[in-house]
Amino acid sequence: MGALFGLFFTSAVIALSGAMMPGPLLSVAVSESYKRGFRAGPLLIAGHLVPEMLLAVLFSFGLNRFLDNKNVTGVVGVVGGVFLFWLSIKIFLEVRRGIFIDLTSKKEVIWGPVVAGLWGSVSNPGWVIWWATIGAKYILLSLEQGIAGLIFFFAGHATGDLVWYSVVSFVVSRGRGRINEKIYVVVLYVCALLVAAFAVYFIISGSLTLSAAS
Repeated sequence: MGALFGLFFTSAVIALSGAMMPGPLLSVAVSESYKRGFRAGPLLIAGHLVPEMLLAVLFSFGLNRFLDNKNVTGVVGVVGGVFLFWLSIKIFLEVRRGIFIDLTSKKEVIWGPVVAGLWGSVSNPGWVIWWATIGAKYILLSLEQGIAGLIFFFAGHATGDLVWYSVVSFVVSRGRGRINEKIYVVVLYVCALLVAAFAVYFIISGSLTLSAAS
């Protein structure tokens, strides 16, 4: 059970770290929250999660046959760890430069938050890269725990996204123009450190797996 909760917690932290970085979805969330209130954030993430779930299932079928191949799992671990380490550095540098969340910037959409969330995933080039690196490593870890592992991993991933965009929608719908910057910066620094720690773990475990396979 500890492994399952580990999958949930770590995937939630990594998802939250990515979600908190400003991007196109944030502008949509702000605009829709002004029009629809608090429910805009959860609806946006509902749409965002549909293609992610499909991709996670497809990756699961594809990677399942490689579960016992130490070379594949080792390479996936190292590559996923390197990508995670890059993400942690990116977060740290962005915060050091002075990151700012503008809750007044709106990106108008005509199709509503669910479709906007879906399109925001599939139109992002980094989305497939994320799943092919970090996501692939997590799916391999999840498959070791069976279906329960996949459920806990994806539930954690969904929770990270949902928490952040629910906070954004709540703040906007209450008529506030900004999130407390000190809290925001502290949370991002903590996330960056945790992501770096996960990255080191992935790289070390992947390297050990490759060494054992050779």
